[in-house]
Amino acid sequence: MPSEKHWNYTTDIVRTSINGVCLANPFLKYIESERVVYNSNSSNEKVTILSGGGSGHEPLHLGFVGDGLLDVAVCGNVFASPSVKQIVSGINSKPSKKGTIIVVKNYTGDILHFGLASERVKASGLNVELLIVQDDVSVGKTKNGMVGRRGLAGTSLVHKIVGAKSILDNHSASFDEVYNLGQKVIDNLVTIGASLDRVTIPLSKANNNENDNDSDSDDDEKIDELSKDEVEIGMGIHNEHGIKRVSPIPTVEDLPESLLKYLLDPNDKERHYVNFDSNDDVVLLINNLGATSNLELYAIQSIVVEKLNSIYKIKPVRIYTGSFTTSLDGPGFSITLLNVTKAGGDEVLRCLDTPTTATAWNSAIKTKDWESLGNHIIKEVPEVNNIKSNIKIDSSLVEKILVKGCDDVLKVEPKVTLYDTVAGDGDCGETLAAGANGILKALKDKSLELTDAVKFFDELGDLVETAMGGTSGGLYSIFISSMGSYLKKIDDESNGNFQLNEKEFAKTLNAGLKGLQKYTRAKVGDRTLMDTLIPFVETFANTNDLSKAVEEGHKGAESTRKLEAKFGRASYVGEEEFRKFDAEGGLPDPGAIGLDALIQGFVSGYNA
Repeated sequence: MPSEKHWNYTTDIVRTSINGVCLANPFLKYIESERVVYNSNSSNEKVTILSGGGSGHEPLHLGFVGDGLLDVAVCGNVFASPSVKQIVSGINSKPSKKGTIIVVKNYTGDILHFGLASERVKASGLNVELLIVQDDVSVGKTKNGMVGRRGLAGTSLVHKIVGAKSILDNHSASFDEVYNLGQKVIDNLVTIGASLDRVTIPLSKANNNENDNDSDSDDDEKIDELSKDEVEIGMGIHNEHGIKRVSPIPTVEDLPESLLKYLLDPNDKERHYVNFDSNDDVVLLINNLGATSNLELYAIQSIVVEKLNSIYKIKPVRIYTGSFTTSLDGPGFSITLLNVTKAGGDEVLRCLDTPTTATAWNSAIKTKDWESLGNHIIKEVPEVNNIKSNIKIDSSLVEKILVKGCDDVLKVEPKVTLYDTVAGDGDCGETLAAGANGILKALKDKSLELTDAVKFFDELGDLVETAMGGTSGGLYSIFISSMGSYLKKIDDESNGNFQLNEKEFAKTLNAGLKGLQKYTRAKVGDRTLMDTLIPFVETFANTNDLSKAVEEGHKGAESTRKLEAKFGRASYVGEEEFRKFDAEGGLPDPGAIGLDALIQGFVSGYNA
């Protein structure tokens, strides 16, 4: 069980820890201001492999930076996603001629921030895609909902395999070859964990004052401490709820057998994601969640191997045991299985066996390398500033549109705040107002590009994400940045002969929607801002009738008054709270109403 006594940190524990990891590997360079670590020894002739997320899961992610593994790691605060700015700096720190693959665990905060960063850099012509790890079988198929399975210790195997693939045969693998192998690995990967108690977040300056990014957990509910004779099966790495709690605690001889059923039992239709045959090559990874001793961990591994062989006739061809994806001081462990045969066979094993200089993969560094390399601290943040196009826009018209839209949002903010006070956490109106005020300030300061369409959308996306923050800022920014990426591609293909008229703008909006839908599963009827956005964009794209599109978007927003919330805090609101708004037709989704006001304001400014 976790100790009630903890070390007292007076400095930023995350930054200090990153520095310590870099001191243990002379190849690593550390961009302090952005909490980005990269391998100075990797080549730009290979596909760059980047990963990151909240701290507290060490050695994931920065412990896996090294030859044949990750090229870049981006570190957020404890259990919090890094910002888009940090991630973009990470991408720019090791640019590749072939492109960058981002390996990210499947949590909403991570998906939005890393997704937005990838869309942002695509506008400058870079080739970037996300590999989303989803290996947690404790999230059953009926509970997948909008988010899907969580990413757990299997992430470290994905890191190792795609990292090695990118350097083998003199860096010959193409972007698609590395990406496709990674996806096949993810598709054949399953994990289940067990924990004796919740984890403890260390107190430090960073966690008290700076932790303002989205949590990389999708479960905001507080987890109560377990009793002394209780274990939770499937608890997530951020204290998320598991499958069930068991008391008394099973013996170490019995617990692995029950856990393996969640991974291997074909009769468990709820959690059976990957088929394993007795003749398949299988990799086993036993992961320490943070506070399990090595003595216990290797004992657990031995028992798991025996159960795999005796019950399922599976003899692992590779076994990895240790701390790979922890949960701070989590008193537990997890079991990961990878079906190598179905994921790629000998090529997967070849990648796993490829030497690496990453400290967390227990590899040695030669003496001459320690002596030849200098200081690992990098003060300057790398920047890539080639986002521009030949697509021109009317600056006076754009300013008029933005001003009217922002003014209308500010007018509706009190009502949106009222709705969100009941249906959410009360900050939706304030978040929208912050975005509107940020745009108006940029227009007043003349700091926002208003003539180059691609650069405009890039700067607007960055401005909105910074001003709004959180999930809403991420959603708006991905939509805006995807529009810019689409126009950049069109500009490159048209050799400067493209004109952005009303019909083409409808296509651009549709491209923005498609980009956003890569990172959220919300659809019409789910009581979100997508109930406004999807009808507006799709109607405009199909009819080229802007008035009709505004009408359909408004109908969509109003329809949320009759919809049941499927996720988020609104799903927990009692019926009596909703009834208070019967006189106006019901309690709507605040985000949908706010977006409706914004769209109507934009169109009003356009028609003025």
